[in-house]
Amino acid sequence: MAPTNTPKKKSTGGKPTSTVSYKDAIKVGAVCGIVTLVLAIIVTRAWQDGRAFGYAFIYAGAAFVLVSGFTSYLNWVMRKDTQNQNQSYPVMR
Repeated sequence: MAPTNTPKKKSTGGKPTSTVSYKDAIKVGAVCGIVTLVLAIIVTRAWQDGRAFGYAFIYAGAAFVLVSGFTSYLNWVMRKDTQNQNQSYPVMR
């Protein structure tokens, strides 16, 4: 397969479009937090004990913070990546 000489599409800020917004990283964290909350409620049978119900919310909050933080960090790393800017040659030389 021959390499193409078409330039990468740029977003409005001039950065490559290979990354997502930080807003999307927060959305991923929220989805993971909600899934964790539902699973924690089911696994701990939180409807039977108020203390387990509190722990379910703590687990969901921790999942939200960890996943959002990790996806934001990976997004930041990909925005700073400069090794693949020149794509005028094949991947395997």
